[in-house]
Formats: sequence, structure tokens, C-alpha cells
Amino acid sequence: MARMATASKKSPPVKTATARLPDSLVAELERRRGGLARHMARAVVSVVRWDDSTGVPPQRSAIARACEAGLDLFLATAREARPAAPEELRRVAQLGILQARSSQSVEPILAAYRIAARVAWDAILRAWRGHPEVTPEALMVTANYVFAALDQVAAEVTKTYLHAREQHMHRGTRARARLVHALISDSFDSELELQKQALTLNMPITASGYIAVVCMLIIGSREGARGGDSLAEVVSSLELPRGAISHTTDPTTLVILWPADSAAGAESAREFVLSLNAEAVNRSGAVRARVRAGIGGYHAGLRGVSRSYLEAQQALEAGRKLRPDSVVHQHDEVIPYLVLAQNPLLADRFVRDSLGPLLDPKTRNREQLTETLEAYLQTASVKDAAASLNLHRHTVLYRLDRLRELLGPDLDRPATRLRLQLACDMRRLL
Repeated sequence: MARMATASKKSPPVKTATARLPDSLVAELERRRGGLARHMARAVVSVVRWDDSTGVPPQRSAIARACEAGLDLFLATAREARPAAPEELRRVAQLGILQARSSQSVEPILAAYRIAARVAWDAILRAWRGHPEVTPEALMVTANYVFAALDQVAAEVTKTYLHAREQHMHRGTRARARLVHALISDSFDSELELQKQALTLNMPITASGYIAVVCMLIIGSREGARGGDSLAEVVSSLELPRGAISHTTDPTTLVILWPADSAAGAESAREFVLSLNAEAVNRSGAVRARVRAGIGGYHAGLRGVSRSYLEAQQALEAGRKLRPDSVVHQHDEVIPYLVLAQNPLLADRFVRDSLGPLLDPKTRNREQLTETLEAYLQTASVKDAAASLNLHRHTVLYRLDRLRELLGPDLDRPATRLRLQLACDMRRLL
């Protein structure tokens, strides 16, 4: 072995490539081709353990064709003492394409070719027995042919698999995007046809309906330029319920369609968004990115998805202005503001009638007074308002007295508080 290793270092690899197998051996292998190919296929079928969790394993006929192609490749290159042609390698690598299209790992395919090569090598050794031209050198040449062919096939299978997998994923991504767009825009012909499309994509959809969730990643005070893509990676690490769909409609926006059969499903969708936010905050580290999400209402059936999606967008936009620091904005919570905002003239009139003096540029310290009013309305406590504003309690009391002079003495009446709260919020929306 040491002498062989030394000789192999000194000898250029061209000698092995130009050497030929004896014609009589090639003829014997060609005579046995049919039986040998069937034997190789049987070994592959019985030994390789295919993972069928993501698709259907290759059929026996496909395995048999691949074994025949591999054997023909070996015989052709051995007979003519030449390297394999690209077309020959592509025929052998067809199993890689099938495996890629079924979204399975390439490893079982490579294992199948190794098993087939082992069977072929055993058959070649049997054919050599008693052959008049058998010599150690001839055996080495034969072994080089077998293992060089296996290396070529393995490389081609892997390359073909990766290429086919990339194409398959692109086609699947485009088809998935079309299906999600059809759902959120209500542009599909029938629910049954949509269900069929989803099954072909291995993406079961829930006929009872969905609650739409629109998410964005906030970095500082701005939306992340590729926040939707980043959130999609985070979602992939969390557990979604069966039938849930997540899709980036654009680089900044992630849409989650949450399966539900009633309005009560909004609570579980909200909890998921909070988990998504916690994970995003944890991953972002010092950047301190966070999630802002709008959740639509529940509307039964697949036709109701587009309405829920529109409501989620409205909730996100209204929440961004009303409560910019909040994570979740549900449509039901912002309905009063959306109703008022439908008539901007009336909304502006309501705001001016309620907050008039605070909108007058001539009012001294009106910004500080407005800030204090909003804090007091939210907390209903002088102590809590002072803490949120980082002010002394007496400062807040002084400002509240000034607000009573401007807006009226009944700041603590529920009806007045509601009117002023609506006015402050509407001022943000207008």
C-alpha cells in the first residue's frame, strides 16, 4: 500500500483516464446489464429509507430508470475511455430533480447511488473471477472507473438537485404569493378552487375563516426597510396553528392570516403578536427593534379575509397615530375614531369645539398643557400623570387648574373626559 501511495503521488492522473477496460469485460457487463440494473434497483428500494413527511418518495420505476442510466453511463465511458457527457449525467441525475420537487432532502438520493454503485462493483468483481486478463493493475483501472463515475454522478445529482430546488421554491413562492393575494383582495372565483390550489402547494387553508394581522418592524421611530422579511424569519422559529398563513406582501410588511371560527380568535392572534414582539426585541439586541401590528375583525368564510385584511390595515394606521408606542392595535378598539374620521370636516369641528383654547397659538404653554391633559385623561390620577410626565405633583395640579380655566371646571365628569379623550385622539388622526 505504501508503494502504491508513493507511485500515485508521482504518477499524473492522466494515465488512469486514458486506460481502457478489457473489451471482453465490457462485453460481459453489457450482457448482464438488464439483470444488474434490476438488482441495483431492488437494493436501493429495500435499503434506502425515504422520508415521506414532505412528499411522495420516488417510485420504483423512476429508481429503476436511474439505475439503468447510471449503468449505461459507466459502460459507455468504459467502452470509449472518455469522461461522461453532460447529457448522460443529466439523465442519471433525474432522481435529484424528483427529490427537489417533493421538497425532500438530497441525502437519500446520494445514499441510493452509493448502494447502486456497491452492487455494480460486486457484480464487476464476480465478472472478473477467472477472467484471463485479470491483474491488479486492471482491477485498479476498473475501481477508478467505478468510483470516478460515482463521484461524477454525486456531484451532478447535488448540482441538479440544488438547481431544481431553487426553481421549485421560486415557483412555489410565486404561487403562494398569488394565493395569498387572492385571499386578501377577494379576487378568486370560488372557494373550492382556492382550496385545490392550496392543496397543490401543501398549504391547507381553513374554510371557516381567518383574522388578518398586519405586522411591521419598528426600529427607533421608523419602519424597518426590510422589516417584513426580518419578521418572516422570526415567525419561522415560532409555532403557528395549523392552517395559519404568513407572507411578506412587501419588504416592510408581514401579513399573518390567523385561522379562526369566531371573533374570539382575535385574542390568540393578539397573544401571538406579543410573542413575536418579544422574540424580535430579544433578537435585535441593542437595536431594540419592536413590532407594531394591526388586527382585523373576524368575518366568516374565505370571502371575509379581504375585509379583515382591510380592517387590520386601518387599525395599524390609526394605532400608529393614536398609540405609537403600543404593539397591538385591534380594529374594534379604533372603530369610533374611524367613524369620526370618515367626515374630516365634522371631526375637525368636534376637535376645535372641544379643545379650542388649546389650539390657539396665543395660549401660553399650550403644548405643555395639552401634554398634561392627555396624561391625566389616560391615568385618571394626578400622581400617575406626574410620574408619566416626570413632573412634581404640584406642577400637574397647577396645570390642571389652568386647564379648568380654559376648558371648563368639570374635567372629572365621565362625559367630559370621554369627549376630551376623543378630541385629543382625533387631533392625532387629522
